[in-house]
Amino acid sequence: MLLTAFLLMLINQFMQLIIPKLLGHAYDALVNPDLDSPSKLSQIKHTMILVLSLHGSGVIAGFGRGVLMGTAGERIVARLRNTVYSQILSQEIAFFESHKTGDLVSRLGSDTTVVRQAISSSWAEVSIGLARLVASICLMFSISPRLALVTLGTCLLVFGVCLPFGRVIGRLARDYQEVLGEAQSYPTETIGAMRTVKAFAAEGRELERYRSKIGDPGDGAMGGWWPAASPRTTYSVGFLKTLFSSGFYNFIFGAGFGAMYVSLWYGFTLVDDGQMTLGQLTAFQAYIILIGGSLAHTSRSISQLIEAKGASARLFELLHRHPTITAQPSPDQTHMDQDAEISLRGTVQFQNVSFAYPTRPNIPVLTDFSLSLPTDSTTALVGSSGAGKTTVVSLLQRFYDVTAGSILIDGRDIRTMDLTQMRRRIGYVQQEPQLFGMTIRENVAYGMDQPVTDDQIYDACRRANAYDFISRWPEGLDTMVGERGVKLSGGQKQRIAIARSILVDPRILILDEATSALDAESEHLVQQAIDTASEGRTVLVIAHRLSTIMTADKIVVMDDHSIRDVGTHDELLGRCGTYQNLIKRQSQSMGEYALTTPDIVVEEGTVE
Repeated sequence: MLLTAFLLMLINQFMQLIIPKLLGHAYDALVNPDLDSPSKLSQIKHTMILVLSLHGSGVIAGFGRGVLMGTAGERIVARLRNTVYSQILSQEIAFFESHKTGDLVSRLGSDTTVVRQAISSSWAEVSIGLARLVASICLMFSISPRLALVTLGTCLLVFGVCLPFGRVIGRLARDYQEVLGEAQSYPTETIGAMRTVKAFAAEGRELERYRSKIGDPGDGAMGGWWPAASPRTTYSVGFLKTLFSSGFYNFIFGAGFGAMYVSLWYGFTLVDDGQMTLGQLTAFQAYIILIGGSLAHTSRSISQLIEAKGASARLFELLHRHPTITAQPSPDQTHMDQDAEISLRGTVQFQNVSFAYPTRPNIPVLTDFSLSLPTDSTTALVGSSGAGKTTVVSLLQRFYDVTAGSILIDGRDIRTMDLTQMRRRIGYVQQEPQLFGMTIRENVAYGMDQPVTDDQIYDACRRANAYDFISRWPEGLDTMVGERGVKLSGGQKQRIAIARSILVDPRILILDEATSALDAESEHLVQQAIDTASEGRTVLVIAHRLSTIMTADKIVVMDDHSIRDVGTHDELLGRCGTYQNLIKRQSQSMGEYALTTPDIVVEEGTVE
């Protein structure tokens, strides 16, 4: 499509370039003393019919070029956005810890828009502008070599002066996209946490954070019209970009027409000397106007291409980035992993695992961590905040790779397993469930890669204690939950999340403090749903509630980035001081002293 559009543009430009020379013949016929009036009018008539025909053909070719080029640009940018988004989704969790959401959204939105503009028009305008410039100069040489040399010298001088402008504009364009991405990260974060912002009356602070990247037009010299160079903001960078772009555009535009006037002045002397006819000078003047217009359009398009270069650099930074954790295993492991999905028993082993987060490589989070989770058992992780409980869950889901040691499922290292297949066999219920701004049906079926019936969804909702409140709503499964599920209560969101995990029928179920943020009534309903969801599965639960801890088959006490003790509730209550302290704290906060046995004395102490 782009090639066809380019050919149509060449046809359009050929029509425009040939017309001035034809009109020059008409002018010469008009002032030719050797022709009578009928002969003059006849020659002019034939010339103008040809001019109108060429003009009409050029308009049609220009229309076709515009449609094809615009469509091709939209098709390319649609593919680019899909590819960039796919690349973003394929990155490991550590990538999102070092890149702000607003910056990534900016690359998908504004950066791809700039690239689309370059693809759909700018590159063609530059190409055809240069071609028109060369063709016009050649035609001008055919009319008057002397006059053409004057014009050509002026054009070369203009381009030589403009090269530094282009380099500066390119750097400013990239700076502008970068600071805009930083600025967009703030409203993205703030709007997503608007309840917290309102609760703490932090609107002013959030506005100030945003203004620190956007800039305040009231600050700076000359009443704010000349912004301060530091800190770097969209206003300060945009001001400089506008200043240089305007200078770049207007210099070429002004220089182009200046060259026209100088050439015209010299042309008058050539006509007066008899070295040119008036028609030739008129045609030459038209080519000078075409050159001036070409320089103006080309300069603007070059400026847009330079901006697109900066934007595309940010996009290709994503496109060329290889995730450190890939979804596909090595080729020799693929067949084995397909069998693993069918026969997955759910036995999990952590073997001498050590780990530090990529953003903090010198701070160990787990040290020599070894743990076995038998099939269809429930294992609870307890410990103070920062002990590494959530890290264990993240490593099992392979959000990160271990620094040392290995994690096995059914005896297979998870690094050799197909990541997508493995995660589809692991259910995950978070403390704050993440729902999407879709219907109940779409949220419950979110983890399914195949169509499911309403009966299947309703069955999962019944088992998750969610059917009653869903059936009371007029729209049932078609009820929109709002962004992040804001239209639902905490207990309702949690039960929808449990129904989502039940529907995918995982062999391993991870519960990350799923009831810690709920009231007593909601906790009871959610706990019933959890008990149903846990049946016949290997369950790993992070919990602080005593009711959840006591029912576990195995309790793992974590402290100082490692395992302090492992056992049942009664065993740990009798021998583990760290566990006794945790129980005492929970008992004091919840009034559940009865859960400690009378013959056990819980000593005072704290957990570092």
